[in-house]
Amino acid sequence: MAMNRAGQLLGVVLLFMGLTGLAEETGWRDPSADWGQFTNGPRAYHRDGRYAVASHGQEHIYEGYGIALPGGSEVVGIEVLFTARKGGSSNSSLTVELSWDGGVSWTATGYGVGPMPASWRDYVAGGSSDTWGRTWAPNELGDGAFQVRIRAIHGSRLDWVAVRVHYREAIAQTLIVTPPLVDLGTLTLAHYDAGYKEVSPAQRVTVSSPTAWSLVVAADAATWTYTGLEAPPGKPSSHLEWRVSASGPGITDSQTNYTGLTTTPHTVARGMAGSDLWLEVSLRVQLDYDTTVPGTYELRFTYTLTAP
Repeated sequence: MAMNRAGQLLGVVLLFMGLTGLAEETGWRDPSADWGQFTNGPRAYHRDGRYAVASHGQEHIYEGYGIALPGGSEVVGIEVLFTARKGGSSNSSLTVELSWDGGVSWTATGYGVGPMPASWRDYVAGGSSDTWGRTWAPNELGDGAFQVRIRAIHGSRLDWVAVRVHYREAIAQTLIVTPPLVDLGTLTLAHYDAGYKEVSPAQRVTVSSPTAWSLVVAADAATWTYTGLEAPPGKPSSHLEWRVSASGPGITDSQTNYTGLTTTPHTVARGMAGSDLWLEVSLRVQLDYDTTVPGTYELRFTYTLTAP
């Protein structure tokens, strides 16, 4: 007696762009263009001891940072670093704003750094989780769009004005099932005496999703496909039972009790946004001499991953 290849076809995988994973960053980027009122503005492109001179009330713009993020990325923070010192006897400071459209508009959230001593120091405006009061599209950080505007309060010396962007890359919602086909093997009299045969675990399901998600499973047909010498016994799909036998962090609402497979979708598990979230599915086939006559059986079923 044999019952071979109880398998499944991969379900519909909804693809859309979103956010997940750990934040990445561009590293400190130098400007390559400037204009405005500071004296020797290009000397603030690099930290090299050469400096621009800013007098009280003057304004200057730096741009051309060469920032190129992967499409669909989420900007989670922007930092502006100044290497600066005061330029006279009065304590001085610098204020900074950002533009995303070539200087037409400026962030309502601005920052000041200082007061500055006579020695060189690094000052950082913004932060790794500070978006300066707005949501940024990746192309708004590109050359021709992104600008840094600086105003001086009292005299200052500026050696470097760098920018670092923190972001998360977008991913597609994906579903991976391993192995895609499960071979239940040959049945023995011991299996019939027990009333079932179990494979635990039978499959590992791995989900990556930018949003909360739901995974369902359903049989493709109400009965098993039979190949053999006897009349087809009409073995119902519910004789293949499944359950979530193990899962990792980020998985919720798992079906942990054995449930018969039917053509009606049943929730396997839900989960939060994340990458490489995994769960293991065990399978158990019910056996009896009336519905499991000698021959070969196959039942296909489909996992479907969706957003709730």
